[in-house]
Amino acid sequence: MPDPWQEFAHRFREGDVVTGTVKALVPGGAFAQLTPGVSGFIPLEELASWKVARPEEVVWTGDRVEAVITRLDLTRQKVWLSIRRRMEHLDRVEAVMERLRQKAGSPGEAETPFEEPLPAAETARSGKIEYTGPVLVVEDDGTVREPLVKWLSDQGCLSYGVNTAHEALALCQGQDYGLVLVDLDLPGTDGLSLIRQLRDWGRSTPIAVMSGPEWIEEHLAEIQALEVAQVFSKPLDLDELRRLLSGLARGEKPRLDLEAPKVTVTSERDRHLELAAIMRSGQPLARRLQAGLEQLVETTRAEEGIVFHLDLASQKVSIVARVGTIPLNEAAVYSLVDSPVKDVIREGGEVWENRVSQESINRFRKLLDLLPFESCIGVPIEASGQVEHALFLFHREPGAFSRYRLRDTWAMAALFAVALESRALDRRIQDLSRVFLSGHLAAAFGHEVYNKLSGLDLQFRNLRADFERLGQGVPGWRDSFDFLEAKRALDRAVDTALDLKRTVADFRRLMETGEEVAADVNQAVHWAEALVRPLARRAKVEIHLELAPDLPTAAGSTVGLQQVFLNLMLNAIQHMESKPDERRVLQAVTAYEAQDGDRPVKARFSDTGPGIHRQLWEKAFALGFTTKPGGSGLGLYIARSLVESMGGRIFVEESLVPLGTTFLVELPTVQKS
Repeated sequence: MPDPWQEFAHRFREGDVVTGTVKALVPGGAFAQLTPGVSGFIPLEELASWKVARPEEVVWTGDRVEAVITRLDLTRQKVWLSIRRRMEHLDRVEAVMERLRQKAGSPGEAETPFEEPLPAAETARSGKIEYTGPVLVVEDDGTVREPLVKWLSDQGCLSYGVNTAHEALALCQGQDYGLVLVDLDLPGTDGLSLIRQLRDWGRSTPIAVMSGPEWIEEHLAEIQALEVAQVFSKPLDLDELRRLLSGLARGEKPRLDLEAPKVTVTSERDRHLELAAIMRSGQPLARRLQAGLEQLVETTRAEEGIVFHLDLASQKVSIVARVGTIPLNEAAVYSLVDSPVKDVIREGGEVWENRVSQESINRFRKLLDLLPFESCIGVPIEASGQVEHALFLFHREPGAFSRYRLRDTWAMAALFAVALESRALDRRIQDLSRVFLSGHLAAAFGHEVYNKLSGLDLQFRNLRADFERLGQGVPGWRDSFDFLEAKRALDRAVDTALDLKRTVADFRRLMETGEEVAADVNQAVHWAEALVRPLARRAKVEIHLELAPDLPTAAGSTVGLQQVFLNLMLNAIQHMESKPDERRVLQAVTAYEAQDGDRPVKARFSDTGPGIHRQLWEKAFALGFTTKPGGSGLGLYIARSLVESMGGRIFVEESLVPLGTTFLVELPTVQKS
């Protein structure tokens, strides 16, 4: 066999662009295989054009990357690469292309984004609350804090507002409060840490917490331990807050009852049946996991049981449930991304160690920073076809867990998977319900808007005709500056009304349900591009279309394809917004490739976003999978269903991290009879 390094040196030199697959991550960067037998090193500072603290923030093992060769040392058989240099090169190319496009024609003015006015703070008083103690509101969002402070003042409460935990602690040192209302998700020191500090000072001040439902659900056990008076899910229920204040004014001492369900059974079989019922119940996930952990810790005689979660997008590990007596070093949680916890979740294997300090101390060093132990069991929790959680048991004595305890842990992991899938299904049903409701509302709204726009268009046309007649009746007026300016303004108003009508008509087409058998792919791309154009302008995204002329008609529905293409373009724009890079280009290309006999009609959508990790190429189409905050995980799932119903297929054709992604839609042509 020839020397692969010699062949590589004949093909490439310093400054050339190469593609490779990430094979390993190290603290100082990443190794990428360029050809069989030749790998290059990408230093940490060369992974992106922005500052990177850890390589996994940008690339994962298995990702495809494109980089510039910065140094080639054949003697030592080493090559150094730079993705940053490649990004800078692409920026320069795009800048040149942009100048050429500007010469061809200057772009229109960007639209001013429409923002709904925030609702005014409630000022109606149904009777002031006779409340003796002041209220402190700790909330970093001024649009919530200021109206809430005003509402409290309107209720007769002396109230103050601060936006950080540090400010709140400073105020609490010098004054007692009748109620402290704390947002859990604060910058820097979070709300739970603030409450712990107040409790450590011996303060029995009534405390209420407020946050999003997910944040509250994940921290129920901690909230209970801190003895809070009430939990408010955002947006706040002001009637509930009023009742809390009234109760405190009457001297009541409310306490939140968030205890995990107690399993009282008479047999082992009954215990398992009751626990399985809890896993399928509609109780908050934290309560279900807590109940399972309590039973598992009791059965296995473990000192500590923990359920870990790995966020696939941020690669951060968190604790979602725990039961036990071993004190934890919470600061060490942030380092668990380099521990067996991540290995169990990412690789799907198991951990069973009974003498960690003697046999595996290096492997478990990061986990030992979290808590001391000698015996450890860890298994993955697979739910909905993916693994994001792991179940671990710990004991400070060596030899604490037999093989039977490993079996018990796997059994509990299966029950936890039921709980996770049950919650995921509930969320999908809720998301679908909102989608269906939104569809009905949008249809009704579109109908009303379309009717009113039609009337507006007619009125503008009539006004323009009347204006022309007036001009004919006054000698010399038609040539005056005032007449010409007014006519141009009327013409622009008519054009705007027509554009609005076309936009509404395009949205109405999306909701049409017809049994089409032939689809115009280029027309579907044009429609989708017209709908996302305002959003793209606001996000500073350039859209380029390269549509093949005389493209054959594809089998399927034009409206269905428009929905697919619209979803792909929206996803691309949103992903590019999340990337700290100014080069944002979305390109749609159609082509006819006759050599592909089954699906020769192609539509490619390429973006310059952060890319999709290779491990997520297929998961991206799974029901409920999303990496976007607030995403439903329905878009690509529905897109694949629509394309496959037409006899086509959709998939990630290429994704170079962090340079961009290409989705490919392949469709059959209409069969001639």
